[in-house]
Amino acid sequence: MTTAQFSYQRVLVATDFSPHAEAALKQAVWLSRQSPLQITLAHAYPDLRQVVHHASVKAKIDLLKGEGKEFEAEVRKESEAKMRKIVAGVDASDLGVKYLTLLGDPSVEVIHAVQSGGFDLVMSGSRGLGQWKKFFVGSTSKRLIRQCPADVWIVKAEHVGEPKVVLAATDFSEASRKAVLRGMSIAHQAHAEFHLLHVIDSNDVPDDIVEHIPNGSSLREEINAEAARHLEVFIASLPTDLAAVQSHQSYGNPWMEISRTADHLHADLIVMGTIGRSGITGLLLGNTAERVLDTCDCSILTIKPEGFVTPV
Repeated sequence: MTTAQFSYQRVLVATDFSPHAEAALKQAVWLSRQSPLQITLAHAYPDLRQVVHHASVKAKIDLLKGEGKEFEAEVRKESEAKMRKIVAGVDASDLGVKYLTLLGDPSVEVIHAVQSGGFDLVMSGSRGLGQWKKFFVGSTSKRLIRQCPADVWIVKAEHVGEPKVVLAATDFSEASRKAVLRGMSIAHQAHAEFHLLHVIDSNDVPDDIVEHIPNGSSLREEINAEAARHLEVFIASLPTDLAAVQSHQSYGNPWMEISRTADHLHADLIVMGTIGRSGITGLLLGNTAERVLDTCDCSILTIKPEGFVTPV
């Protein structure tokens, strides 16, 4: 049995023309070369006043006294020229990349673009250019992880291109199963090692296990054994050769254990769901994905569950 393949169809790459944003574009190009997809490069102007300040006199007059079409055309022309230049710089001119210029808060405008454009993946760098404190990890990237209805791949420049080691995290929920399947597909495309990790949350000891602990046995041992049985069943249900999955189980704080394992394995990419076993729509379970983003130096692909509705 071979790994079931999944391919993204429409990818939006957010750019502010920084080296980190260029890394995201390079990763999208690599993905496109594995399986054809449509790349759209999007740039958002968060400060309209700054855009107006740099516009021509004719465009300013049009904005103030006309319909603003000339102003908008000038802004788009300048933005598209910059985007075409970086596409050429990463040897992607043959891919038919499309261009999109947005005005407003980057995360909000990207989410609106996803809603209207039917994108199934957003790729972004881990930090940006100007106002670095505002765009550093913890701002735009985290809002996209939390609120964007599409999958979100935060690319870190040190891990661009073909991943050699892919790590997927599971809590046996449907959301995490979806993430595992995405991770397996990417690992297969890259001929990479695929590792599967289940973390027993030390703060979440299931009541049903506690009730059935045999006299004299260790609670920790019983929990580990029960989790190992669940992990074995989960792996057996995956549409892949079992030999292609290297499984791991640990006990502790989920984000700490995911980060520790990724570091130990020298992972290039972590794949994980953003909503876990609580099933609370829109809730990042313990903010695990965000904390992993903060603490890991590898790229992170976060997967939304079916039926996710953005609050934006």
